[in-house]
Amino acid sequence: MKKRFNLYGGLLIAAIVFSIGLSTFETVYYMYQGGKAGIETARNERKAGVQNSPLKNIERIRRMTPVEMMPKMSYLMETAPADSIVNMKTGEKVPMMTVAGILMPEKSSNRMMVLQATGSLETLFIIVFLVAFIKLVIAVNKGRIFEKRTETLLSWGGWSVLGIYVLDWVNTLYNYLMNVHEFEFELYDLRIMQKPDVALLYAAFGMLLVGQIFKIGRQMKEEQELTI
Repeated sequence: MKKRFNLYGGLLIAAIVFSIGLSTFETVYYMYQGGKAGIETARNERKAGVQNSPLKNIERIRRMTPVEMMPKMSYLMETAPADSIVNMKTGEKVPMMTVAGILMPEKSSNRMMVLQATGSLETLFIIVFLVAFIKLVIAVNKGRIFEKRTETLLSWGGWSVLGIYVLDWVNTLYNYLMNVHEFEFELYDLRIMQKPDVALLYAAFGMLLVGQIFKIGRQMKEEQELTI
C-alpha cells in the first residue's frame, strides 16, 4: 500500500514540477527572445544615431497590456474581417479573428507590477503546498497517519491551493476591469476568455475534506483507546 501511495505522490509532485518548469521555461524563453530583439533594436538605433534611455525597455514592459476579446455579433456576420495575417509559405493574406493580444498604450501604468506581485504570491503558495505535501508523504511512510500533524499538513496544502485559485481570479478580474476602464474597441467586446482552472478548487476542497476525514479517524481511534 505504501509503495502505491509513494508512486501516486511522486507522480503528483512530478506533475507539479513539470508544470512549474514548463511555465518557467516559457517565461525565460520569451524573456530571451525579447532581450535579443531589444539588443538588436538598440544596436540598429545606435547605428542610426538615435539615443535612448537605458530604462526604455523597462518602460516598454510596464506598457504591456494583455487583453482578451471577441468580435461583436454584427462583426461576425461581415464577410471581410478587419484583421489578417500573411502566410509566409504561400504568400496568402489570411483573414484572422483576434481573441487575445498584447497592447502597448502610450500611457504606462503599474498594471504589470501588480500582476507580477500576485504572481510572486502564487509562487509562495506553490512552495507551501510542495513542502506540506512532501512532509505528508514522509509522515505516512513513517506510519504517522492519524495525528494532528497530518491534519495540519493537509490543511496547509488545501488552503495554499485555494490561495492559488483565488489569486488567479484576482489577476483575471483586475486585468479585465482595467481593460474595461481603459479601452473600448469598435469591432470587439472585451471578454474573459481564460478563466482559472477549476481543478484547483476541487483539489483544495478535496485536501481539506481528507484532512477532516483524518481528524474523525484520529478521534475515533482515541475514543477506542480510552474505552479499552
